[in-house]
Amino acid sequence: MKRSTIAVLVVCVGGAAALVALVAFLMRPDGCTAEDDRLAASLATLSILDAHPATATPQGGRRSGCYGDGRLVNVLQSYRSSGPVADVLSFYRDAAIMDGWKPPPGEGREGVSCFVKSVGGRDVGFSVWVVKEEGEEYDVDVTSSMTGGGGWC
Repeated sequence: MKRSTIAVLVVCVGGAAALVALVAFLMRPDGCTAEDDRLAASLATLSILDAHPATATPQGGRRSGCYGDGRLVNVLQSYRSSGPVADVLSFYRDAAIMDGWKPPPGEGREGVSCFVKSVGGRDVGFSVWVVKEEGEEYDVDVTSSMTGGGGWC
């Protein structure tokens, strides 16, 4: 009887370990799933991420991540600029409007730092984040939710 009890325990412990390994594989530490990765790959192709003023240069490649229970997916490109922050923000405001991005409802076009556009039937948010006070470094960010919301706008 002791052998059968030990055998049952080994099977239960082994099954539990396999289940934990499967969950760990499906839910990566960054919180992204394969579906999130596909959305990130789609967002990474948006031309607004390549747009930049003549005074700015890309810093590294695109980065992506997933956040929160709303399965928010974002892709960003960092830049370094030698121009004033106001010129950088003005450039992106004009570029966004020309590319079909719109300010959120109730917002005017001036001073808006976030825009929304429907891409493949999904709302996507676009924003520019100044990293340093001097405005030398900034991130261009596109965000969407797996539920179709526009992300951080």
